[in-house]
Amino acid sequence: MAKQNKSDDDLKTITQLLQNLLAIELWRGGLSQAEIRERLGVRIGTVNKMLKGVSKEVPTVPAK
Repeated sequence: MAKQNKSDDDLKTITQLLQNLLAIELWRGGLSQAEIRERLGVRIGTVNKMLKGVSKEVPTVPAK
């Protein structure tokens, strides 16, 4: 039973991370927070937290 709970927790964590990544990519792609909220089916405050501290510009890695 404990193993099932761990698996459920892991799956929930992975789902949240993927949702955050999707929100960032949608935002960088030009969607508004309201549009992202609609697409992901979450509250606007949740979208705001997902994007807090994220730059709209994609970071670049300097060439060596």
